[in-house]
Amino acid sequence: MAASSENVAETGKPVHAEKESGSHHGLRDHAYLHGVLEKIDSLIESNYVLPDRAGEYAAAFRSRYTSGAYDSYTDPARFAERVTADLIDITGDSHFYFRVIEASDFGERTESSLHHPVRLFQLAKRENLGLFRLEWLEGNVGYLDLRRFHPISESKEMVDAALSFLSAADAIVIDLRENRGGAGESLPYICSHFFPYPTQLTSWYSREDDFLKEFWTTEEIGGDRRTDVPIFLLTGERTFSAAEMFAYDLQALNRATLVGEPTGGGAHSVDLYQIDDLFEIYIPTDRAINPITSGNWEGTGVIPDVAVPAEAALDTAVVLARAAAEAYSAAGESRLRAAVERMQVFLDEAEALYRAGETGDGDVALDSVFQIGDEAGLINEFFVDVLSYNYYAESDEQILYAVLNRKVELFPESATAWEALAYAYAVNGRNELAVECYEKVLQLDPENRNAAKWIERLTGGDGHGSSRPERSRLF
Repeated sequence: MAASSENVAETGKPVHAEKESGSHHGLRDHAYLHGVLEKIDSLIESNYVLPDRAGEYAAAFRSRYTSGAYDSYTDPARFAERVTADLIDITGDSHFYFRVIEASDFGERTESSLHHPVRLFQLAKRENLGLFRLEWLEGNVGYLDLRRFHPISESKEMVDAALSFLSAADAIVIDLRENRGGAGESLPYICSHFFPYPTQLTSWYSREDDFLKEFWTTEEIGGDRRTDVPIFLLTGERTFSAAEMFAYDLQALNRATLVGEPTGGGAHSVDLYQIDDLFEIYIPTDRAINPITSGNWEGTGVIPDVAVPAEAALDTAVVLARAAAEAYSAAGESRLRAAVERMQVFLDEAEALYRAGETGDGDVALDSVFQIGDEAGLINEFFVDVLSYNYYAESDEQILYAVLNRKVELFPESATAWEALAYAYAVNGRNELAVECYEKVLQLDPENRNAAKWIERLTGGDGHGSSRPERSRLF
């Protein structure tokens, strides 16, 4: 089957200009047609990723076109389809793609340097940067339908938003059945959400550079790592290229269960060569090498762990994911219960110490509460807010300040954290400290009118002097 524009991963690399100046001749011009075919022949021999096979493949292709296999073609699109089909047949490599250059509907010329940037801009917009569907399924299972990998420089915000949506899931299903690949360079960042740092992923060997480019997970990500959440990947015969790399890495590192059918089997990366003003061709120039298997999925595809027809993969995976989510949740709740029990012991100790005036030892016990809570993933601004509301009694003034001071230490750029501490000081008549905190609020949030009003009130500027503010409510 001939490849289409949706079948081939975009290279993210420069377009190699092989064209001659001037416009193309019609396909009825025998010399022009054979000139195009000879350029393809030459490009394969000098650039194909497997140099020991490149000459053999170029010779096989040469044999076809010199025998007149393409001489009857007059329609450029049909000619391109036939050449693509033959190149895939000869090489067994589905990354080959010879096509007619088509302009976008923005009006740029096909031969213009604007053509590919405009076309890829449109593709990203049309595909929502590859993120097609995001759902929360019964049983705390998150689902993401991911159709293409776009450059992380453009898609990072969307990727972070999607993975943030899934951050509370007890199992995640990622659908790759319609994912034809894309920018493989985005995979390390996406994988970093599911692996520790640093973890080595599949590398790429370039024939042209004689260089192995390594890929590793990144240290900085936009969210929390989910290094143990159960992951299920849906695969099918249309899963191709960078999507296969993603599946292969997660499978090789025992990080996901693959459900569906074997993938398309394209473990090569391509460069794009422009033949002339009418034609261009993708030629595989790099190959994947996985550090665990020392191989890749070229020709065989990535083999699923649970083999079912692609159309049944989602239903099958959801059943498996719900069972995995239940076990994952139970284990998490057990750990959380143990953490809460330990926090309670230290909190009881801290309360007794603060009430007895032993603030130093109280600080030590309270630090243990926060450390255990942070390790358990409990500590956020709202958690501390709710905790602090228990300590507005006069006898608990010191623990109230201690809790809210830890909040501003944990979230120093949060205006609301400083505002909570300011309010606590104001409640207890500590006006000077309250004003200092409200001034910090205004540094972080200059539009905060309430902070400005409280400063005026606490300094006597509104005629109320230092009157005690009313207790704010939790909800």
